[in-house]
Amino acid sequence: MPTPPEELAALQKQFSDHIRDPENNPAPEGIEDRRLAIYRRLFLNNLSSLFGKNFSIARRIVPDARWRELIRAFMVEHRPTTPLFPEIGREFVRFLAEHPEQYPEWPWLAELCHWQFMATSVRNDEAELSETGADPEGDLLAEHPEVNPTLRVARYQWPVHEIRADRIPNEPFEVILAIYRKPDDRLGRLRINAVTGRLLELLQENPARSGQLCLKQLAEEIGHAEPDAMIAQGVKLLESLRSKSLVLGAGSAQNTA
Repeated sequence: MPTPPEELAALQKQFSDHIRDPENNPAPEGIEDRRLAIYRRLFLNNLSSLFGKNFSIARRIVPDARWRELIRAFMVEHRPTTPLFPEIGREFVRFLAEHPEQYPEWPWLAELCHWQFMATSVRNDEAELSETGADPEGDLLAEHPEVNPTLRVARYQWPVHEIRADRIPNEPFEVILAIYRKPDDRLGRLRINAVTGRLLELLQENPARSGQLCLKQLAEEIGHAEPDAMIAQGVKLLESLRSKSLVLGAGSAQNTA
């Protein structure tokens, strides 16, 4: 006789609770512990291996025992909001951000893992740079500067781009970092200042506005005493962004004045 749906659901929950936290959740009756041990090891080892690849720098810094403790705490305390396997790393980052008490010896760990997952996210981005329609030689002032669609920008309280096993920061130091995929499929990483970060935001938020108008708005926002001089400097900045492939070229702008 088939197991009633409600009993099956209860059994599945008991099984999953035990796999996540075997110390505090008894195993379902009638299943050999030898068999359950296989699943317990499998889940923990698979997550440990996956996160070790996604967060390789963090993995080299955190000792084995503490790393497994963090993975176990993630399994016990966190409930992912996505069923997508490639997004599990993002869930681990969210867990770290919400539970800093789990790793007091590494106050920068959540930000480091976020920075590393950004690289994974950019690599997996399906955007085709060749399909943006941007003219690589276009006028970045008169037309709209097309921002690389794979670009991610984040502000951190720690210099996560410099952290290595032999280079651990002692004090916070705020940085703004950009990461993106270049036309040759390599990753580009760049530390930028707040002005550059805001300009990139304006370009992304206003896809029909010319580079000149975006620079004019930027000058107004920061209260620049000489907007025309700011625009002249901004042209050099736009050209620099294009040379690094953060801006791919110029596209048509409907709003130019």
